[in-house]
Amino acid sequence: MTVPRPTDTPRPLPHLPEPRHLARVPAGVSPEDFERVRRAAHLLPQVTKPAEYLEPHAPGFEAHLDKLGLILLQKAAGTRPSRWIEPRLVPLALAHLDAVGTGPDVRALMHARAATLESLGLLRHAGTFTRLLQDTVEIPVPEEAPFPVVLPFRVRVDDAPVWAFWRDGDAAALQAALGAGVLHPQREAIVAHLARLVARSHALSPNELVSLLPRLSAECARPQGADELMAACTRVQDRWEHRVTELDTLQGLNSELAFQGYPDTFPKARAQQRTVTLYVGPPNSGKTHAAFERLCQARDGAYLAPLRLLALEGRDRMVARGVACSLLTGEENVPAEGAHFVSSTIEMVSTNNPVEVAVVDEAQMIFDGSRGWAWTQAIVAVPASELIIICSEYAVPAIEILLGVCGERCTVRRFERKQHVELLPRPVALDALQAGDAVVAFSRRDVLTLRDAIAANGRPVSVIYGALPPEVRRREAERFASGESQILVATDAIGMGLNLPIRRVLFSTLSKFDGVGDRLLDESEVHQIAGRAGRFGFHEEGFAGVLDLAEPTAARTLKELLHRQPKAPRHFKAPVAPNGWHVRTIAERLQATRLREVLGVFVDRLRLDDAHFAVAELDAMLALAEQLDHAAGALPLAARFVYAQAPVDTRNEDTLQEYLDWARGHARGGRAGRPSFLDTVDGWSRLDRIEQALRACTLWLWLDLRFPGIYGLVEEVHALRSELNDGIERQLQGKRPLAQMRRARRQPGTHR
Repeated sequence: MTVPRPTDTPRPLPHLPEPRHLARVPAGVSPEDFERVRRAAHLLPQVTKPAEYLEPHAPGFEAHLDKLGLILLQKAAGTRPSRWIEPRLVPLALAHLDAVGTGPDVRALMHARAATLESLGLLRHAGTFTRLLQDTVEIPVPEEAPFPVVLPFRVRVDDAPVWAFWRDGDAAALQAALGAGVLHPQREAIVAHLARLVARSHALSPNELVSLLPRLSAECARPQGADELMAACTRVQDRWEHRVTELDTLQGLNSELAFQGYPDTFPKARAQQRTVTLYVGPPNSGKTHAAFERLCQARDGAYLAPLRLLALEGRDRMVARGVACSLLTGEENVPAEGAHFVSSTIEMVSTNNPVEVAVVDEAQMIFDGSRGWAWTQAIVAVPASELIIICSEYAVPAIEILLGVCGERCTVRRFERKQHVELLPRPVALDALQAGDAVVAFSRRDVLTLRDAIAANGRPVSVIYGALPPEVRRREAERFASGESQILVATDAIGMGLNLPIRRVLFSTLSKFDGVGDRLLDESEVHQIAGRAGRFGFHEEGFAGVLDLAEPTAARTLKELLHRQPKAPRHFKAPVAPNGWHVRTIAERLQATRLREVLGVFVDRLRLDDAHFAVAELDAMLALAEQLDHAAGALPLAARFVYAQAPVDTRNEDTLQEYLDWARGHARGGRAGRPSFLDTVDGWSRLDRIEQALRACTLWLWLDLRFPGIYGLVEEVHALRSELNDGIERQLQGKRPLAQMRRARRQPGTHR
């Protein structure tokens, strides 16, 4: 620690966001030294963030840390969280700065040491370090070999050797200080408790015992206190016993409404005794190709895709192998003659038609806040003799636990990427783009702005973003793949399994708007997008970098994120959305007729199995339910529930009101009426109006598929959709700028 020189001039006090926290600075720490700590806050391991004490976005976190006596070093700014430090750690922070410094390589060094601590199971939470240990015990099983169960648990550790490791990086000294692992302190009590549960279950139904053991193992896989663990295992056994004794055919749950019985509400999947394999690897590692090879060998099967575009591609893959395959998405059902296979979007999974092989793609999407419920449902409910789940490495533990809750085990088959993605040494200018480059932005406006800038230089450009219909996205991808266009400008849609010959992925920014505010991309998003570079068979190598118009810190941020391994959310619980059974059962028991009330019970008052399941994000569905109760209350509750699941663009008030008018017409006269988009938009309309009309077409077809005879006009809607797709393609390939287009003057007698 540096020693200040004596002086007669009063030393200036350090600047803090909260001046009263100056009184918390330890005695003996000079203002100059404390200013060193404040300036280096983003590099110091002693500095903490609110998320280490409270859940992200928890209200009142600053007041909480203030009450604990911490010092606020830096306020939150944009996506950057505030930084705090415990007063007792200030001298340790100074010692750390003296040992490590603040040079350009320090950030990477700290990430490497953090990874070492994580590999040793060390975690800092609320100012305390704990270490994750594992103890493997064997549970006696009557007439069978003992069943091994892993008991993870955390023990508190002295923080002195941890801080020493942060300073010197001596992992051997840290391990020596930590010592060898120890046995679970309550292992005997836990083993005895589990043995009693198994013996009781064996006496009840020895043939069904095989489905209880993985459930107990899944419960034990969560680090928790011994009393909490034994109580949770007792609940697992109680639910299993209830299932065995009262629900022999698994036809619904007559006495349970809660999620703890969720897997058993899918009797055909539970009756299958499924073989489950996880195909795990990074993008472009061949895992999807291998899954399709296995699927094509089956007598029947299903491919479940995250996007309609990938369902189309999956159908085409099957057909190219000479396998007849039907297509089923939210708005279309295209049966193929003699087909025993179906390629569908994940939400359209059949839980009633058993197949030999089913493939669930992009299963790390189970962590997605708005759509993750569909992957929970597919993994739990698809009735396949063999289930193949394609996912990223970081999703494996969560999926293994989810399968364990179902009473199932899985094997993991890992795939290695055939080429590695290298980081470009410097940012790339727009005029230095090369054929095979993909430029990534995160909004429609930014994509079109970049498209305009690149096209203005005479370079042919393909464009892919979420508002484009799948047919246009596919054509744009084909233009890029064929070399008709040299550059691709896209949103993160390219990270979702699209097969494109990309050599370099270039980020225009490392932040995106997530519906709430701007935030930095996380590790999983960066790996998924950057991994599209260097596709095997097209390019021998792949590169990732940033444009020179990105924010100044973008290159450094990209480097950091690529060096980090994606992680599953902490304390993850599989999201579950209500199905028809939930709605029907709640309504019957409460004699409820309003859909909003029924869904409110599901969300707010249903007792949940907090260990493994949570309610999905259902705000949009709840808002639609309330409006449907007013506009179409005469419709049966089941019909209103279908309407509430429709893909409505609720951000557009005109679309929302017309959708409610259709539902109102359905309720009053059994016909939805004629949609306005058929008469007000054509292929020469403005790009944004065409995109809006295409979303309305999709909504109309989605509803027609579920309410035959109520909507109709399908041929006319399909014809308009084809015309609109051509119109978008014509505008994207034209030279006219698209990002700042304004309403053109309407000509007499025309529709725009």
